[in-house]
Amino acid sequence: MTTNRFNRPPMTSARLLVFVAAIGISSVACHPAFAEDIVTMPAVQKRLASTFSAPARVQAASNTVLSAPTAGVVSGLRVIPGEEVRAGQVVARLTGATISTDTARLAAELKSAQIRVTAATQAAAIEQRKLEEQLSTRDAAIRAHAELDTARQQLAAAQAASRGYTSLSAISAPAAGMVTSVSAADGQYVNAGQALTTIALTTGLYVVADLFGSTATSVVPGMKGVFLPEGNNAMVQVVVQRVSRSLTALGQVEVWLKAGPGYTLDPGAVGTVSLTTSDDRHVAIPSTALILDAGQWWVLVRDRSGSRRRKVVPGLSDGGWTSVRQGLVAGERVVTQDAYLLFHQDFATRYQQAD
Repeated sequence: MTTNRFNRPPMTSARLLVFVAAIGISSVACHPAFAEDIVTMPAVQKRLASTFSAPARVQAASNTVLSAPTAGVVSGLRVIPGEEVRAGQVVARLTGATISTDTARLAAELKSAQIRVTAATQAAAIEQRKLEEQLSTRDAAIRAHAELDTARQQLAAAQAASRGYTSLSAISAPAAGMVTSVSAADGQYVNAGQALTTIALTTGLYVVADLFGSTATSVVPGMKGVFLPEGNNAMVQVVVQRVSRSLTALGQVEVWLKAGPGYTLDPGAVGTVSLTTSDDRHVAIPSTALILDAGQWWVLVRDRSGSRRRKVVPGLSDGGWTSVRQGLVAGERVVTQDAYLLFHQDFATRYQQAD
């Protein structure tokens, strides 16, 4: 019997399901794992610049600690933290029994030295006249003048000791600055060497900022920026003088900046410092290609064989581009769209469920 297309037997349900499944499998097999959907761009040579800001403070390179040169009772200590002092200004004095006794002793020694000089001067003059009248010998005149020289030397030493002790009992600021701390109180007994006050000198002031991460590594001496103190609209031009790594905070870098010519800094001021960093021509990629995983930066490098993970060291970022210091060469193509999702698409195969 001849069967045409109009009288074929109806397709069974089982055959229909097999047919649909075959079509689905064929469709999946024919799709090349969305290779055509992966967006890539080549790494290029590019010079980037980036401006960033950080909190900063004004401080001296080293503070001056005024200590008690000798034991005594503090008197006249009226300064407070934040107060400005002049060069040579007496900020405190030392009094008490020890000071009085030493002052009286030095005064007596000075008076005795003055008396010796007067007596030696008269004796030398007498011997000189006697020598001229031939009533004495030249040796006697020489001895008299030698005793006069010795007396004068003793007087100079006594005067220096008296002046030195007077300066010891009066503690003065060596230069203009601002008091940052007061470690003693008026009327307190202090020992020799005990700190009384600490002064940040206005000379040698710096703007200091603490930076972290890749931003810190891009700052070098000579880099210019501006410092804006809080409550003041006058910007201060600054230049990076030195960069030092912190010994207490891992990854922290301390940046010291000096005010430019014609600008001044106020001790203790706080504000914001802004720096502009620039790279030489480096390999650069779109920032969307970067993937952070387990504290390490990665990219997906794409070629005809597929995508491969690669560690990189990023640098500056500017306008959607990031320089790559290590890990890539110009011309290599990286995945720039859905890079994070593609990087973790096999996460299920690497994931171990907790017990």
